[in-house]
Amino acid sequence: MESIIIEDVQLLCHAGDSAESVLQAVQNGTLTPLGQVSVGGQTVPAGTVAAPLPIIEHAAYATRTNALILHCLQRLKHLSNVSPERLGVVMGSSNAGIEEFHNALQNNSVTAQDWQRLEPGTVSDFVAAYTGAKGPAFTLSTACSSSAKALAAAARLLEAGICDAVIAGGGDALCRFALEGFHALQLIAKDRSEPFTMNGGGINHGEGAALFLLTKRAPKSGDIILSGYGETADAHHTTTPEPGGKQAARAMRQALAMAHLQADDIDYINMHGTGTDANDLMEMNALAEVFGTDCPPCSSTKPYTGHTLGAAGAVEAGICVALLRANTGHLPRSTTQTPPPGFPHINLSATATRPVKHCISNSFAFGGNNCALILSRHD
Repeated sequence: MESIIIEDVQLLCHAGDSAESVLQAVQNGTLTPLGQVSVGGQTVPAGTVAAPLPIIEHAAYATRTNALILHCLQRLKHLSNVSPERLGVVMGSSNAGIEEFHNALQNNSVTAQDWQRLEPGTVSDFVAAYTGAKGPAFTLSTACSSSAKALAAAARLLEAGICDAVIAGGGDALCRFALEGFHALQLIAKDRSEPFTMNGGGINHGEGAALFLLTKRAPKSGDIILSGYGETADAHHTTTPEPGGKQAARAMRQALAMAHLQADDIDYINMHGTGTDANDLMEMNALAEVFGTDCPPCSSTKPYTGHTLGAAGAVEAGICVALLRANTGHLPRSTTQTPPPGFPHINLSATATRPVKHCISNSFAFGGNNCALILSRHD
């Protein structure tokens, strides 16, 4: 029986320049000092990428977001095995080229190319142009669930027989427009973010990219599979999630049903875990609804990477893929060791009690755009 296979994943963020190096950092609890950015007249920490990035010669594509993506794209394996006519591209991004457009606007020098950089579709256009992909190419922009939903959309292209392979994932660079927006909502942390402490903190912005090559074929031993996904909407509020987490729970249940799994089959949950009280409370309520008092080990990796916004879903799914490939009982370490009062079911242990075979990666965005992915190792 054929499955959606993750042939390769490449990742770049504050915590490392590959899925394996980021996994090692989060397993060891290695918190690399965050960079500093200015917002609202103060300096706050952020998950910056210090690695040199490739230069993009084509002016209409020359954005930092695309440069982060290109770093991963240049390393993505198995592309040569796919006919361009049967290769699709689905990307997720929130910021695209907003920063570059903002700079041009401030300099009163906006051109047609600046407008093209601003459009989220430029991200998928760039990947298609660079690789020569002739299949469907589009960008999803649903805030912090964008690149998780890109993986689900890629799976649907493969299931429908439209493509033989799809490049999917996303990227986002740091962006003053987004920073100021979160600052206006009083959601920026002054220190390193502390998810699930319910201490009135906030998020650390981050930047990064993660790209996957997905195909559909019969799995072999050791393959990593996108075995299920669920997508729901709160229809509750523009920025605040529905507090009870009903639709977030429904997304996880959809993913479990697609993967033909039960809740107790899940070995690890990469939580969305932004560090904002409203989001963290919602997610803990959702986990309680799905897993009851027998929650598998879980953690948020955002204190290590920063919240990479539209890239977050792909970055965190990439960490789960690396975890499944490593096939050890050493899990990503939560920076918060004690569940908050009232939520003893939240299991923040970094030690698995059995081999890790199935992971859930949660992405819950502004507007109540929810996506849960299940990544599985085929034995």
